[in-house]
Amino acid sequence: MPGRRRRVGLEHGTLLAGSAALLGLLVLGMGAPRNWWTRTLELRFRTDSAAGLQPGMAVKISGYPVGQVDRIQLLNDAQVQVSLTIAASREGLIGRRSRATLAQEGLLGKAYIAISPDLQDYGRRQALKPGDTLPYNASPDLGTLIREVASSRLPLQNLIGRSVNLIDQRLPRSLNQLDRTLGSGERLAGALQSEARAGSDLLQTRISRVSDNIEQSLSSLDTTLRDVRALVRSSDGLLRDIQRSWLLQLLEPAAPTAPQAGQGPAGAAPASESQPPIGR
Repeated sequence: MPGRRRRVGLEHGTLLAGSAALLGLLVLGMGAPRNWWTRTLELRFRTDSAAGLQPGMAVKISGYPVGQVDRIQLLNDAQVQVSLTIAASREGLIGRRSRATLAQEGLLGKAYIAISPDLQDYGRRQALKPGDTLPYNASPDLGTLIREVASSRLPLQNLIGRSVNLIDQRLPRSLNQLDRTLGSGERLAGALQSEARAGSDLLQTRISRVSDNIEQSLSSLDTTLRDVRALVRSSDGLLRDIQRSWLLQLLEPAAPTAPQAGQGPAGAAPASESQPPIGR
């Protein structure tokens, strides 16, 4: 009997120990996603409406999860206070310039609280204290956006209608003016081209005439030079003929000669000698 009681007591102890271990594991499993075993920082923000907010929704910085919404309370002044639980390891990214905003993953994704990081004086500024309040920027809901779009649709439609009418009135006139301008430009280009061609032909003709005149002048000058050369040669021959002429020999004074033996008085020639011929 005593042995049997000891075995029953041992079984009961083992069962209690297993139950306690299982309960501990269950508590650990429940506390891990809720950050029960990690040091956290509690921050708050206030808003006029709790629409879209609920406990347990994620809190992210730059799209990375850093905490969750802990609780939502309605205050006496009809304001809604939202408490956030942030991992203490990420509290350095949150400063006095940080703001909380209701965001959404894509168009139909889950909503979450986005906190803008504050990196000014990072590592040197004073850390936030538990219970500090962050500014909150409420995002407009879908109904508000639809009403704003509907209210702006009519002015936008009127503006588009006026723009279309203005284009219909002004565009054909502008196209006609453009066509006329292009036609005038083409005619002007043709006239300039014709004038340039005529001017080039006239210039070429004048250059040809000047070249012909220069060639004729050079030919006349060559002929004149040949005539001058012939005249010079004729003048040289005439001068040589004049020098050999008997008239110049008569005009030149006769050189005195000494009397010879058997001659008469000085200057008298013997009678027997004949006179030199007077002409050639």
